[in-house]
Amino acid sequence: MRLLYNVALKYTGNVFDAEDIVQETYLMAFHKFSQLKDEKKIKPWLLRILRNNFLKTCQKDNASQQLQKSDYIEFLKTGTQKDGADALLTRAADTRIVNQAIDQLPMKYKEILVLYYMDDMLYKDIAKTLDIPLGTVMSRLNRAKEALKVTLLKQPKKNRENILNITIKPE
Repeated sequence: MRLLYNVALKYTGNVFDAEDIVQETYLMAFHKFSQLKDEKKIKPWLLRILRNNFLKTCQKDNASQQLQKSDYIEFLKTGTQKDGADALLTRAADTRIVNQAIDQLPMKYKEILVLYYMDDMLYKDIAKTLDIPLGTVMSRLNRAKEALKVTLLKQPKKNRENILNITIKPE
């Protein structure tokens, strides 16, 4: 399932760890499949296993390394001939800045943003996946957006104009 890989990639920040966590998730799900009570809820069940595996890995490692090479490979994959080099570089830089800002957020905000915006999950699905109340999902998402906004506004003026599409008056 591509969703598991994308979430794992956002959690870990690199391809290799994401693949390992997804593989552990599938293995654990295979062994624990009898515990799944409703087959319609397999997606939140798998995402919960993935999240628990990631948290377990974080506790073991206490720090995850991000490979800059994966950013370069992703840039090459998304590049097209019709866009100019300047447009491609600007888009890659903007994406990198936003991803770095998201990575600076606490895990409880980061995972909500990833599930909602990058995986297009509904509030109720996020609540089931993370095993938290619906109101908590909504408040964490709001706080995550505010924290992301603050982080992005702290970027140098040149980056703020590119990312947020605002014009900043000289001081």
